[in-house]
Amino acid sequence: MLDVFGEKRPLVAAEVDHIFANMQRNPLGVAALTGFSQVAKDKDVKQFFLKGLDVGNKHINLFRGKLEESKLPVPMGWDSEITNSTTHTFSDKLMMFYTSGLIALSVDYYGTAVSQSPRGDLSTMYYRLSLEVQMYAEDGANIMIKNRWLEQPSMASDRDELVRKRKHL
Repeated sequence: MLDVFGEKRPLVAAEVDHIFANMQRNPLGVAALTGFSQVAKDKDVKQFFLKGLDVGNKHINLFRGKLEESKLPVPMGWDSEITNSTTHTFSDKLMMFYTSGLIALSVDYYGTAVSQSPRGDLSTMYYRLSLEVQMYAEDGANIMIKNRWLEQPSMASDRDELVRKRKHL
């Protein structure tokens, strides 16, 4: 794929930094989701974590490929840090909240990477990955709403609705 300068060129330092950092963060998230999936009680929550493992591993493979094609080192994962415990240590609600935070950070990191990469193939990759993460986040929000773990956030006033209510007085 062509970049903004006309041809695929070597990665610039900022691009390497973002790929490498995401190659460290995603395995940490996969490790957390692996542990969470081992101890989750609710079937939907467990399935959500397992889906996150698929998403995270897919992203890891893409980042690994970008580093390898540039002959750069690939950081190790966190697999050795995962215990074999199945004891329900944290509530499903807490694990979902933590996972939602990780998801939000992923979208933030991917957006920052897009803004600092003039190479078209990387921008396209980050846009696609960000969309996938956002769709995963929606699945998590739906589980949290279903279980009444998530409240509606404060919203801007609906001025038209306020006017309609005032007219009826």
